[in-house]
Amino acid sequence: MMARPHLFLPLSAALAALAGCAAPGPYPSLAQRPIERALGEPGVPPVIAPLPDDPAVAARVAAFLGEAQAGDRTFLAALPAAQAAARRAGAVGSDSWLQAQQAVSRAQTAQAQTIRVLAELDRYAVDQANAKALSASDLQRLQAATAGVQRLADAEHAEIVRLQTALRTP
Repeated sequence: MMARPHLFLPLSAALAALAGCAAPGPYPSLAQRPIERALGEPGVPPVIAPLPDDPAVAARVAAFLGEAQAGDRTFLAALPAAQAAARRAGAVGSDSWLQAQQAVSRAQTAQAQTIRVLAELDRYAVDQANAKALSASDLQRLQAATAGVQRLADAEHAEIVRLQTALRTP
């Protein structure tokens, strides 16, 4: 059987024309969907307005810092007596050693205020973060305050440890 090229061309043109004639039906629209309008263009992050600062957070952080500084001043006032008593301490169990232990205990008691403020500040920061979204400034303010009070508490603790270590060595 021999191919008839002159029939092939009109037949393929007719089939191509028939392929474009699909039955009408419930095809999805190519228009933008509501979710696509809400999300915006792909790859373009949505513009989010910055959150306003909460004046209550700034005031409370300032109060925490004031309390921590007062606690540190109390500790620093008790520290020279503890240092002097530790230098004068005699053998373990002697009267001078007991007096040094008491002076170090007074310094530790003074340190308690700074530690209390640190714990309250930590709790406040967690409560604020759980209650609402914080502005960048408020978040930074809380983090800076926590770090600052932590530094005070760490320095006080290091001094107490140094004094206690000095009293343990014969």
